[in-house]
Amino acid sequence: MDPHCEHTRTKIIARDANVDYVECLDCRKVFEAEDLEPLATEAEEGQETEA
Repeated sequence: MDPHCEHTRTKIIARDANVDYVECLDCRKVFEAEDLEPLATEAEEGQETEA
């Protein structure tokens, strides 16, 4: 288990009132899907500024 997991491999484990819950397949932590979206957005912005 990586102490600094990037949670790149996830699966949806539950849906409730417009909230998706996902589990990281690497570290097994459970998150609300929207909590992971800013991480992906920041990574994409970093790639755009490098180009």
